[in-house]
Amino acid sequence: MMEGWKTSNESKGLNPRTWNAISAGVLLLAIAVGVLLYVATEDILSTFSAILLVYGLYIAVMSFAKKGGEDNFGPSAADAAMAAGAVLAGIGLAGFAYSFTDNVLITVAVLIIVLAVVGITMAIKNRNV
Repeated sequence: MMEGWKTSNESKGLNPRTWNAISAGVLLLAIAVGVLLYVATEDILSTFSAILLVYGLYIAVMSFAKKGGEDNFGPSAADAAMAAGAVLAGIGLAGFAYSFTDNVLITVAVLIIVLAVVGITMAIKNRNV
């Protein structure tokens, strides 16, 4: 057919199948890091926290490569991915805080700090929308 033509989705960045393949690879890497951490520490909470931290950071960082325009019905796909990735990484960070300190108050404080930073970042990023 018309090989030179691109659909609107193809011109907006990587093909969704490519994104899915990269995401699956990073998830496998995160699981491998978690398994290595479990072998070293024998702490299942640290293992789960490492997986959340690595995969959340990947989602947040790669959100800048996604194309997504603003619309009146909510955040763009890139904004939603950045916020979700940062929250996942923050939950992983809070898990590490609990794993190393055994103090629930420090864990809650870390989680509140992460959520506040994500909220402030989103507000600044979308100040002109």
